[in-house]
Amino acid sequence: MKGKIVLVTGSSSGIGFETAKALAQQGAEVILVARSEEKLKEAAAVIKAATGNDKLKYYTADFSSQKSIRELAAKVKKDYTKLDVLVNNAGGVFPEFKLSEDGLEMTIATNHFAYFLLTNLLLDLLKKADSARIVNVASGSHYQGKIDFESFKKKKSYFIMKAYGQSKLANVLFTKELAERLKGTRITVNCLHPGFVHTGIGTKGVTGVVKFIWTFFSRLGGLSAEAGAKTSVYLASSSAVNGVTGKYFDKCKPKEESKLAKDINLQHELWKVSEQLCPI
Repeated sequence: MKGKIVLVTGSSSGIGFETAKALAQQGAEVILVARSEEKLKEAAAVIKAATGNDKLKYYTADFSSQKSIRELAAKVKKDYTKLDVLVNNAGGVFPEFKLSEDGLEMTIATNHFAYFLLTNLLLDLLKKADSARIVNVASGSHYQGKIDFESFKKKKSYFIMKAYGQSKLANVLFTKELAERLKGTRITVNCLHPGFVHTGIGTKGVTGVVKFIWTFFSRLGGLSAEAGAKTSVYLASSSAVNGVTGKYFDKCKPKEESKLAKDINLQHELWKVSEQLCPI
C-alpha cells in the first residue's frame, strides 16, 4: 500500500481505527475522519507509535450533517490531488426517532446518506488514481432490512433495529448501483459484513433494555474490533480482489446478498430518492 492514499471514516475508534492502523502498517498514507478532534489526535498518535508511519492526517466531520460532509470533501480536495481508497465506515444507531438538521431520520442520514454524499463528492479524486477502491461497511442486518422511503423523513412505528437494518440494506443497494454506474472506470466498489463486533456503536446514547441486550450479546459473542476490520482491510488492499466490483463480502469471501439487495429497480429508486434528498 506504499504510495496509496486512503481515507477511512469513523476512524477514531472501533473497526475504523483498526482498519486505519492496519493500512498504515502496510505503508499507506491514511486520512482519519471522525467527529472528535481530541479522539482523532489520540488515534493518530497511537497509530504512528504502533506502525512507525507518520503519513497521517485527520479531519473532523459530523456524518449526520450534509453541510459538514460537504465541508470535509472540500478540504480533502484542496489538500489532495488523488485518492486511492475510500472506506465508508462511520455509522450509528439511535434509540428514538430523531431528525437530522437536513430533516432526515438520523440512522438513514448517518449510515446511508453520508456514504452516498461523501463518495459522490470524492469521485473526482478517486478517478485520478491509477486504480481506486470504494469499501462500504454494511452488515448482515441488511438481510432483515426493508426500504420504506417515507420513513426517511417521517416517524413510522420507529424501532432501533428496524431503522438500522434499513440503513444497512441501503448500503448494499448503493454499492451495487454505484458499481454499475462506475463500469468502464478504474474504480471498484464493494461492501461487507464485519461480523458482530464488540464496539460501542449500539450503546451510544442508548439506555435501558436495548443497551443491556446489545452490551450482553456483544460481549458474549462479539468479535474484537481488530477481527471485525479484517474484511475492510482485505477489500482495501488485497490484490485478490483486483477488478472485483459490486459484491458483498463476509469473512473476506463473496456472499450472496438478500433478495431485496439484488432488486435492480430498488437500487435505481434508492439512488433517485437519495439525489432528491441529498443533491450531488
